[in-house]
Amino acid sequence: MTDDALFTEISSRDKQRQQALLAGDIDTVEEFIGSSLRYLHASAVDEDRQLYLERLRSGHYRYQHLETFKQDMRRFGDTALVNGEIRIHVIVNGVDKDFNGRYLQVWALEAGQWMMVAWQTTRVPEG
Repeated sequence: MTDDALFTEISSRDKQRQQALLAGDIDTVEEFIGSSLRYLHASAVDEDRQLYLERLRSGHYRYQHLETFKQDMRRFGDTALVNGEIRIHVIVNGVDKDFNGRYLQVWALEAGQWMMVAWQTTRVPEG
């Protein structure tokens, strides 16, 4: 697969993942999450796949809005890195959070499918 085709596929898969998050369809979200996921939130909370999915299912995280502003993708064999900017509105354990962030997302080829295996968000200071 060419880099351009891969980047198109990853963009598509990520849009589907985000739509599922917003719809609260965690079974679909799980289809895009790799077995070794590490998810580092802007709050510095670090979760593995099991804990992240558990918290999504329990309603600990309820995503209200996700808007990606830009993405820059690079490929390294069976791994792709995505740097981007995003607007996130999420309710975390009953607390409303709405912020702009920059993120690093890692996708890796697992059993013939591109899966998200890492996410790290850094909040962009307002002002």
